[in-house]
Amino acid sequence: MIGKKKRFSWVNAGPYLVAFFVPILVMIIVFIERGIWPFGDRCFLRTDLYHQYAPFFQELHKKLATGGSLFYDWNIGMGTNFWTLSAYYLIDPFNLLAGIIPHDYIIELVTGLIVNKIALCSLTMAYYLNVRHDKHGIDGYMGAFIGIFYALSGYMAAYNWNVMWLDCLWLFPLIILGLEKLFKEGKGLLYSVSLGFSILTNYYIAIMSCMGIALYCFFLLATEREMLKKFWLKLLKFIGYTVLAVAFSSVVLIPYVNYFGMTASATNSFKWEWRSYFSVFEMLGRHLINVEVHTGLDHWPNIFAGVAVFMLIPFYYLNKKVTLREKIGYTVLLLFFYFSFSTRAMDYIWHVFHIPNSLPCRQAYIYIFLLLVMCYRGLMGLKDRSYRDITFAMIGALLFVFITQYLEKDNTIYAQYVIWISAVFMILYAILFYVHRRGRLYRDVVIVLFIALAAIETCVNTSVTSVPTVGRNDYMNFDTGVRAVMEEIREKEGPDAFYRVEKTQIRTKNDGAWLDYPSISTFSSVANANLTEFYHLIGMESSTNAYGSVGQTFFTNMLLGVKYSIAQKALEPNDALYTLVGTNHSNVWVYENKCVLPLGFLLPSELIDSWYATSTNPILNENALAELVSGEHDLFIECTPSYTSDTSVSITIREDGYYYAYPPKSGPKEIEIKHDNFSRKFSNLNRGYVMELGFCKAGESVTMTNKVTFTLYRLDEDKFIDVWSAFNRTPLVVDSFKDTKVEAHIDCKTAGDLITTIPDEEGWDVYVDGVKVEKQQFKDAFIRIPLTAGAHRITFKFHVVYFIPGLLITLGSGSVMLLIFFLSRRKKKELRVDDSEEPADDDRSSEPENAEPSIGSAGEPGSGEALPGESVNEAVPPDPPSDPPVTQ
Repeated sequence: MIGKKKRFSWVNAGPYLVAFFVPILVMIIVFIERGIWPFGDRCFLRTDLYHQYAPFFQELHKKLATGGSLFYDWNIGMGTNFWTLSAYYLIDPFNLLAGIIPHDYIIELVTGLIVNKIALCSLTMAYYLNVRHDKHGIDGYMGAFIGIFYALSGYMAAYNWNVMWLDCLWLFPLIILGLEKLFKEGKGLLYSVSLGFSILTNYYIAIMSCMGIALYCFFLLATEREMLKKFWLKLLKFIGYTVLAVAFSSVVLIPYVNYFGMTASATNSFKWEWRSYFSVFEMLGRHLINVEVHTGLDHWPNIFAGVAVFMLIPFYYLNKKVTLREKIGYTVLLLFFYFSFSTRAMDYIWHVFHIPNSLPCRQAYIYIFLLLVMCYRGLMGLKDRSYRDITFAMIGALLFVFITQYLEKDNTIYAQYVIWISAVFMILYAILFYVHRRGRLYRDVVIVLFIALAAIETCVNTSVTSVPTVGRNDYMNFDTGVRAVMEEIREKEGPDAFYRVEKTQIRTKNDGAWLDYPSISTFSSVANANLTEFYHLIGMESSTNAYGSVGQTFFTNMLLGVKYSIAQKALEPNDALYTLVGTNHSNVWVYENKCVLPLGFLLPSELIDSWYATSTNPILNENALAELVSGEHDLFIECTPSYTSDTSVSITIREDGYYYAYPPKSGPKEIEIKHDNFSRKFSNLNRGYVMELGFCKAGESVTMTNKVTFTLYRLDEDKFIDVWSAFNRTPLVVDSFKDTKVEAHIDCKTAGDLITTIPDEEGWDVYVDGVKVEKQQFKDAFIRIPLTAGAHRITFKFHVVYFIPGLLITLGSGSVMLLIFFLSRRKKKELRVDDSEEPADDDRSSEPENAEPSIGSAGEPGSGEALPGESVNEAVPPDPPSDPPVTQ
């Protein structure tokens, strides 16, 4: 039976306080060393935390602070379903703090959430180990010792910036504890609640947790004979509580599953192959301290969990209180994970039938959990180990380290200092094992030494391999100016106006969310795949999970309704195309584009259907659409560049104008372009977008740093104005604009199709003159509505599809959980009343008042039975030591 719950006392709470606060202390030390605010002018923004999570948290802050809709958002990617985006990034009760934190401190909020979730990982791991093995008081500190390694593992060092993943990590020990209670005691509430919250907070990582649960179920059935008793009843309970957990997450899960088909992740192809990435020996070496974390495409797992594992795992196999069945079961599990890490086909399955685009082995936290459980079991039997066992374990660990050094002579995987510092910590742990085995020091001193060494080791590893930083002021330097000019624009436009804004050079594709303006760019795992394809057709940067304004031209800005452009330097004056409407001391210039289309415009149906956009050159696709609508040929005029160098390209401009270049995908991936006051780097050119050269004067020399063959174009400004006039003959006039509702009117002189730049997706309902109509699509990307001649009132309403059914299911399952909880409490009270009415046991009353508790066969005081997986036939030592050991 799993250990019983104890009443609260500071003695019993001590291990959990240590487990929680030691990782926090470690992270604070690392932050001080890194100079992270408030200890310096740096901030913890890494990879997607920089590009996605911080901006999304900022957008959540705005919605919570101002009462905006949580269902739809216009600041991200021309408009996006915010509820489904939140399902992946933001559905976490802790995130509600964003509503009360000033926007200037959102970075610190995210950082604080990361640190606290790391601490929770340690806490729940310690709780699992202590409850699972009925350890309390001073005996519980070894659970805290192991919990620190779970919280500050190599996985955490690599992925701690994925703040929305971390809930699944700290909930996983509770899920497994609940699963064991379900199978052993028939109590499934802890399992159901913890799994339900795991799926709710991040369904993606929770899928991996579910796969780990399935493996652990097989492990329990294979290693513990008691599991087979009443098997079908236990199976039915397991299925029922699992369904209850999934139902609890329905409010986010059902709407997202419905939306999933619109994302690029829904389309995936894979050639099934059993190719191996690396050897098991190479992978085992990644348990060493200070091994550089891997987040790229080489698939290396990040599995550091303290170098003591090299000695504690042998102790586990030497522990006679652990059954052979359990040892075989854990061995099979570990081998399965090694196979999963190194094999492409298993990699594909674990990552929800995708090969991950960087961030490999995202399921490794389950492996680390299982490995540390084995280490704890090895630690429990440390008192039974001889000095020779400890010596041989240390020698074996050191031999492995130095064999690793020998096989990696070129240091391509492990730097030499990694080998030596790992050896030093192994020796220190061996000394502690000797001291603990000898029993000369008080247990509290030994505990302090174990905890201190774990803190030092994890601090060193985290400091070396994790927490990269960027300048906090540099990240936010542009913010004040942009927010100031955006406030001026909002006052100028009024609350019901529709307009879009974009920067001429974006820092991230989610700048609109970070700086609170309606952007046409986004980078997220739920990006609309149809918009990604449309951006590719018109020469703007797009990839699997992103599309953005890089590659914009005056024509694309016109088409997508970009009314205001934000620049970090003054543009060439041009009264025909744009006017300067605002500037400030923060080097922010805001220009209003004169030739821009409204949210919708009427075009003849036959013209729309004639635009095939089949050219691989996006400039030609733009020219084709402009010609269809206006009759103007060659909106972008092709120019002939002159190449003057073998290693770079220098072009002499023959006529004033705005120039664009389209390079082939097969050329260099990065180019820097310079001319007069213009300098800009273009990367990821293999994505096939247009390079904007800006305004160039006749006789000016334009230089490209790499040798590349490209097509050069100049915008014909007069034709562009005529093209805009042709598109804008019958505009849609917006009367009222809200997050989830747009009201407008249009006066159609002839029948045609209303083309909007509202991204088409399930959830948008369109009403023409009060009657709901069936919407169509423009290039699979935008809402298109056929209209007859005459005046019409158009209303667009958005709702999250299946949100109400999902919410009702969540509330219903939550109510069932509460009912189970109260019924179980009532049953416990009744049992306590019955127990209090029973006569005292004669045998028990005859025992001396200060009698020593009996020692169960598992080494637990008074248990009288073995822990699951332990032998019940171990001889009880006749004279237990007067000074009980830390672990058994």
